[in-house]
Amino acid sequence: MGVALVLATRNPAKAAQLRELLAGLDVELSDGTTFLDAPDVEEDGGSHLAIAIGKAVAWSRSLGALVVASDGGLSIPALGDGWSSLITRRGTGADVPDEERARRLLRRMRDLEGEHRACWWTEAVSVARSGELLGAWEANGLEGYIAHDFVPPSGGTNGFWVGGLWVTRDGVRRWALTAEDTERLGDPWMSLREPLRGLVSRLG
Repeated sequence: MGVALVLATRNPAKAAQLRELLAGLDVELSDGTTFLDAPDVEEDGGSHLAIAIGKAVAWSRSLGALVVASDGGLSIPALGDGWSSLITRRGTGADVPDEERARRLLRRMRDLEGEHRACWWTEAVSVARSGELLGAWEANGLEGYIAHDFVPPSGGTNGFWVGGLWVTRDGVRRWALTAEDTERLGDPWMSLREPLRGLVSRLG
């Protein structure tokens, strides 16, 4: 049996992304939908890396388990202090549907054109065991633009609403990118893949 590993999230899209990063390793994965008593961690760190570390340490201490946590967000420089990648989800309102989040962001950007709609992603991943941090990494990439409309994938957002707004220079949505596209555009998840898998493999 592989090493037991908990994904510190209740977000289906984030859990799927972490599962993809760890695919093929000898691990037994579970996530926050299994551990209903896992702590709700205040995401008040000053960076995505700090938030990911905080979640991994808190969950691993509470569950007495090996935990992988992540945090990420979208930077939109033209919005200045009116937008922070650290609160990509919360910055558009609490407990509202993903479609409404998208509409609110589009309204805030309605007077912006061209390079003023530029954006990029930051992602961070951390690993902790029983309250002890074992490793953490952060990466930037996938430079693109905020489209003028919201087009989610046919299967729904699955908790990843910004993917229906982000487009390449040629207008391709985030969810429509191929593996070759994401590699060419510098997907931060691909930068995090090797160090995360290397650490987890050594723990097995």
